[in-house]
Amino acid sequence: MKPPLSRELQLLLRALSAPLDTDITTWERLLRLARMTALHGRLAAANRDNPTLPAPVRRHLLSAERVCAFNNQMLRAELTELAALCDGSFPVLVVKGGAYALQGQRFARGRFVSDVDLLVPRDHLRAMEQGLRAAGWVPAQLDPYDERYYRDWSHETPPMRFPGRFLEVDLHHAITPVTGSLCFDPAQLFDASVLLADSPFRVLSAEDQVLHACVHCFQDGDLALRVREVVDIDGLVRAAATQDGFWKRLLERAGQLGLQLPLWYGLHFAHAWMETPLAPGALDALPGPSTLSRSLMDRLVPLAMLPHDPDHPPPAPVRVARLAMLARYHLQRMPPSMLVPHLARKAALRLRGRFTRTPAQKTESQP
Repeated sequence: MKPPLSRELQLLLRALSAPLDTDITTWERLLRLARMTALHGRLAAANRDNPTLPAPVRRHLLSAERVCAFNNQMLRAELTELAALCDGSFPVLVVKGGAYALQGQRFARGRFVSDVDLLVPRDHLRAMEQGLRAAGWVPAQLDPYDERYYRDWSHETPPMRFPGRFLEVDLHHAITPVTGSLCFDPAQLFDASVLLADSPFRVLSAEDQVLHACVHCFQDGDLALRVREVVDIDGLVRAAATQDGFWKRLLERAGQLGLQLPLWYGLHFAHAWMETPLAPGALDALPGPSTLSRSLMDRLVPLAMLPHDPDHPPPAPVRVARLAMLARYHLQRMPPSMLVPHLARKAALRLRGRFTRTPAQKTESQP
């Protein structure tokens, strides 16, 4: 069963890699769908020299292109400042959007970022965090319980931001939560990482970048409007597939790290929606989901991940699918014995906060 895709979404995904020739009414819908999924920058990059664009559409895409250029400038400025903190005593990896930009990945043109993700060995996490604090980065203010959640159960520290800047810095010591069902020793990622030329930063190997994108989407995400993650998977696979032996290394690496299932989902949906070229038998070589799980995911993932009609609120099937994927996300991050008390504690804190707000706070929260 192939996961369904509407004609409009087929056009949108096609327009991310090649100029699209269509009428202004269709363009108007595509622009709105692209903004819902943060893909409007990529849409602008792919259609920059499209001679068939109606004038109003060209203005919208030019605006998206300029905003994305500013976003990229802020990213590179942040990375320059962060590079000064890397003294070579331990590896510092840039992952996800920052890595794609530093590597000059073709699919990263027009890609918006909201944070800079760094990955350091856990033994050096405190040193890197202290270095960031000393240089002016300020951690998010959290209550003691959320602070403990980050420190003991997550795979990252609380997000940090330099005052006056737009981007957060997320400092990771692994790519899966320590309480997650697919937790593994991240030392293997550092051993295979690649040093960037003329930079103190390292990046994940090509195989590990694909696996990380699949894990981030299908293991560590709620999938709501996350079709951009599948677009990233497609771009990473297309960029690396030209390397000799890539597919053999990718499948072996997934087995070494125990990440075959998120890889299967990532390749499955990328191939179905983006026509990502796969090696013959690649999916069959992976221990994929059960027939029931695959059937459920093929029905629920498109509803949760793909944008709905922008003229109306999400219909009931979409809301149900997103709720189901949110439940799946939580169950993959924590075993039920930890998850139930955690959610009960969070609900109690939220309820208590609602009843202990001052009159002034209640007034400020009103629209």
